[in-house]
Amino acid sequence: MKRGQLQLIPVILALTVIPILAACSAGSSEGLPKYAYRSAASLEGYKIAVAHPDLLAQMPCYCGCGSDPAFKNLRDCFLNENGEFNAHAANCMICIEEAKDASKWQNEGLSVKQIRERIDQDYQGRGNPTDTPPVTE
Repeated sequence: MKRGQLQLIPVILALTVIPILAACSAGSSEGLPKYAYRSAASLEGYKIAVAHPDLLAQMPCYCGCGSDPAFKNLRDCFLNENGEFNAHAANCMICIEEAKDASKWQNEGLSVKQIRERIDQDYQGRGNPTDTPPVTE
């Protein structure tokens, strides 16, 4: 190789590696934000929210976020109505536990109404819930 060609190697490497590193730090190949990876539980919660946004939208959140009008249901703790991620749930075990329970009960064959009844029963009293309309099946 000629001297001029050798000098291009660091430039070529930089142009190749920097975009890859930037993509990795922005999130994963799954499109999840960096904060979703704060813990294994957090990651599971965000994966559930992406897979089941309609289910979580019918569940109130009992972590206390109901005091904030931006939160209307459990989905809002993970994703807003436009599908943009919300960092709130990454540090909230109540949000994560609720999402995991709702998903587990759905996989067990419970109806959305039955899941809602269990969420209300199991999480009532933990915090000011969101003002989520009741499920009418």
